[in-house]
Amino acid sequence: MFSKNNKKSAPSLIATDVVITGSVNNQGLMQLDGTIKGEVSVESLTIGHQGSVEGQITASEVTVKGKVEGIITADKVILEKTAQVIGDIFHGTISIEEGATVQGAMKHKAPKSAEKENVTPIKDQEPTKKSV
Repeated sequence: MFSKNNKKSAPSLIATDVVITGSVNNQGLMQLDGTIKGEVSVESLTIGHQGSVEGQITASEVTVKGKVEGIITADKVILEKTAQVIGDIFHGTISIEEGATVQGAMKHKAPKSAEKENVTPIKDQEPTKKSV
């Protein structure tokens, strides 16, 4: 989904007094303490206690301590005890601490790498022979 080359760089920080309206794309790490109203596509997103997203999030990893109103799609989702999510969560793995709230459906999805590896087309399968 995203490049792993930026793991060693410093995270992008969005302070509590910042409000961004529109799409945000980042191939590295992002710490959000402000507000984003729009679509967020990042490698790894941490939404701080005062942070919020109003829109869709697509990431490899999402940690929520603040508030999300929208759909989260990520391979790994962590909802800490202060998390508030209003919307569906599509995840590979999910961790929910006691106290976190979710108003929406949680649906497991296979990680992108596993989707292609574990699929065998039906036409390539040979029928099983039964002995009588």
